[in-house]
Amino acid sequence: MNAMEKRQVAESFGRAAESYDKVAYFQRDVGNRLMALIPHDVLSEQRNSVIDLGCGTGHFTPKLQLNDNQVVGVDLSEGMITYAREHRKGDVNWMVGDAEILPFADSSIDLIFSSLAIQWCSSYPRLFAELYRVLKPGGVVAFSTLLDGTLKELEASWHEVDSYTHVNSFSVCSDVDNASKAAGFFQVSKEQYTDVLSFETVKSLTRELKMLGAHNVNEGRPLKVTGRERILKFKQAYEKYRREDGSLPASYEVLLSVLTKPA
Repeated sequence: MNAMEKRQVAESFGRAAESYDKVAYFQRDVGNRLMALIPHDVLSEQRNSVIDLGCGTGHFTPKLQLNDNQVVGVDLSEGMITYAREHRKGDVNWMVGDAEILPFADSSIDLIFSSLAIQWCSSYPRLFAELYRVLKPGGVVAFSTLLDGTLKELEASWHEVDSYTHVNSFSVCSDVDNASKAAGFFQVSKEQYTDVLSFETVKSLTRELKMLGAHNVNEGRPLKVTGRERILKFKQAYEKYRREDGSLPASYEVLLSVLTKPA
């Protein structure tokens, strides 16, 4: 992902700041699962320095303030940071920033929490090298991300219509693991699972994605508005996935991981 694509991602999420929390049920569930994996002693220490990386609307940021932790909410989107600053309580510093170029000193942070954000980074090796740089020895990174196979029904349905890329591509788990190991991290815990959401109609799924700001930034994406005929064909293709209970599935492949920088 180049600088222009990152800017497009930031602007898309910024436009969705007001609507994001209304539909972010899946995102909150993933974040809660990730919070439960953080080693207890990390959050129980007094006055740790903590980053909520890709904090979005700041839903989880105040929850990281246990025991007077000094928390900074960082997001690529200025719109999200503005929303978080206006709507979240607590003594949190809010900052617009890029996960791959963090404005923090070497070995200065105790915990980095990042839920469903790093999939928007351009380089996992560059990202994990940067996270390793800012963490103190013994520091912890707890992150969740989306993997290849996410929204596979949506992608397959569009493939029946045209050859454009309509769905964001995501990495395989080994790419993430290899990048974190190359940076020097040790694995503390790891979970990988599939979560299948249900929707009544294709329109309700695509509307939710728009409200979340999940913008397609891949090369090969359509640059013009898709015509009604192709949209109808896409919806008909998606109908093949309708289940016995009458719902349409949308699959998400999720990785939860906790890493530590060797002491």
